[in-house]
Amino acid sequence: MLARAKFDFLDQLFTFLEPAKIDQMAKETGFVQRKRKFDANDFLSLLFGIHGNLIDSSLQELSTKCAVNQDIEISRAAIDKKFTKAAVLFLQRLVSELLETERMLPLSRHPLSEDWPFTTLRVLDGTHDAVPDLMLKRAQKTRQTSVKIQHEYDLLTGRVTFLRIDLKNVNDTISGAGRIPFLDTNELCLQDLGYFHFRSFEGIREKGSYFLTRFRSDAHLAYLNPSPSYHPNGGKIESSRYLRIDLVSLSRAMGPNEIMELEDVYFGRDAHFQARCILFHQDQDQKERRLIKIERRASRSRTPMKPLVREMAGTTGYMTNLPESISPEQLVELYRLRWQIEWEFRTMKSFLGLDHFRLVKQERWLCHVYGTLLVFLLSQLMACQLRNVIWEEEKKEISEAIAIRCFACEFIPKMYEAFRQKKTPQAFIPLITRLLTRTARKPNSASGTAIKRLQFE
Repeated sequence: MLARAKFDFLDQLFTFLEPAKIDQMAKETGFVQRKRKFDANDFLSLLFGIHGNLIDSSLQELSTKCAVNQDIEISRAAIDKKFTKAAVLFLQRLVSELLETERMLPLSRHPLSEDWPFTTLRVLDGTHDAVPDLMLKRAQKTRQTSVKIQHEYDLLTGRVTFLRIDLKNVNDTISGAGRIPFLDTNELCLQDLGYFHFRSFEGIREKGSYFLTRFRSDAHLAYLNPSPSYHPNGGKIESSRYLRIDLVSLSRAMGPNEIMELEDVYFGRDAHFQARCILFHQDQDQKERRLIKIERRASRSRTPMKPLVREMAGTTGYMTNLPESISPEQLVELYRLRWQIEWEFRTMKSFLGLDHFRLVKQERWLCHVYGTLLVFLLSQLMACQLRNVIWEEEKKEISEAIAIRCFACEFIPKMYEAFRQKKTPQAFIPLITRLLTRTARKPNSASGTAIKRLQFE
C-alpha cells in the first residue's frame, strides 16, 4: 500500500475548486450574476462528468445528464444560454488558478532523477486544433476559429511550466521564446525542430540552463579552418574562416544504430553557434519508414524532396549544451523522452475529444477547448505524481497516457464531488493505485523504457 502522506498535495491542489471560490470567481467574471438553481459549481460538476467535452453531447443530452446525475431540471435553451463570453472567461480563470496552485505544491520528482545534472526536464510542444476544411464556409456563421496550444511541463513532476493559447496558428518559434524569461538555472529544455532558433538557445544558455534539440538534415555545420586565407593587408578572409562538415559522407560511413559525437562544431552559416553535436544512424527499416513519412509530407506540400534530405533520412542529428559528463548514448535516450508529450497530446485529442468538431456557437466551442484543457492538466499532474510514487515504492512503471485517461474519465468527477462534500480526494488513491498497477503497467522489455535506461553518475 502506498504511503498516503505522498498524496497530501491533493487537498491543497483541489483548493482552487472550493465552492466559495468558484462562486466568487463566477461573480467576478460575470458568469453568474445572481443566485440560480444551476450555479457555477453545478456547471463544473457537469463539465467534469463529461471530462470537459462540451461538443460530443447535444444540448438535450447535457440537459438529461443534469437531471439524472445532479437532480437538476434545466432546459436545453437554459444550458445554451450558459455558453457566453463570461463562461469562457470563467474557464480561463480556472485554468490560470490551477497553474498558480500547481506552482505552490510540494511535488515529488521521479526517483531516478536524483543524480541527474539538471533539476527540471521541461518538454515543450504545440498542437493545432482547426475547423475541418469541409466546414470552413459553414463555420463562418458560428465564428468558430482555430486554436493553437503551446504546452510545456516538467516530465519529472508533472508541473506545467509554460502554457499559451492563441486563437490562430502562431509560429512555434515566436511562442516558444516566451517561456525563456521564466527559466531557472540547471533546467533542461527538450524541444522539436519547430522551436529551433539560435537566439532562443542563447537565451537558455544565458539563464544557466540547458537545451537538447534535433537539427535539420540540411543544417550548416562547420569546423574552424586551421589554415584560413588572408587579404593582402593581413586581414582574414571571412569566407575561409570555417570549413563546412560533409554530413552525407559521415552518414554513409556510419553503421546501424551507431552514435557519433563531433567535436568543436559551429552551427549556422552566419550564426556560428558552438554546441555539442551528436549523430545517430538508424537501421535500414527505420530509415525506410522515415523516408515514407518524408515523401508523404513532401507530397502534401507539393515540394520535391531534396537529394540531401533523402541521403540523410537514416541519420538524426542532435544539438545540446549539456556537459560532456553526459554521454552521447544518454543524450539520445534523453531526447526520446520528448515523445511523452506527443502521447499526451494524442490522449487529449483522441480520448478527451479536444479536436472533435461540431458546428456550435463560438462561445460553446471555446468553453469546450478550455474545459477539456482544464481536465487534462489536472489529470496530467495527478498521473505523473502517482507514477513517481508507484515507481519509488513498488518499482513498477505505469503508462502516463493510460493514467491520464483514467483520472479524466473516471475519477476526477468523483474526486470533485467528494471535495464539494468536504471529503478528502485522497480516499480514492488506493483504488486508483490498484487499478493502474494492474492495467497500466508498461511492459518489462529486455531494453526497458528510455527513462529506465537513463542512469547518470
